[in-house]
Amino acid sequence: MNRFIDTHCRYTETYEPEHIYTFTGDCQVTGAPYSVNVKGSELFQMRQTGSIMALKSLCAGDREFLMTGISPLGWQKRFG
Repeated sequence: MNRFIDTHCRYTETYEPEHIYTFTGDCQVTGAPYSVNVKGSELFQMRQTGSIMALKSLCAGDREFLMTGISPLGWQKRFG
């Protein structure tokens, strides 16, 4: 399965105080840039299991963006 996180996002890393990846991409609906911060430990778990649900500290809207590229604002504009 190709996820937006793997095909359309760029990322940066910070290591202190915690290992965090910041994934940024343009929303597929609005075209506006959107960023999501992911804990390194959760990203590792997602890669190991293949389940986006491993990103348990994220809200559903942020997980949706990483899967499909539709930000929370884009979701609201498209689906009300």
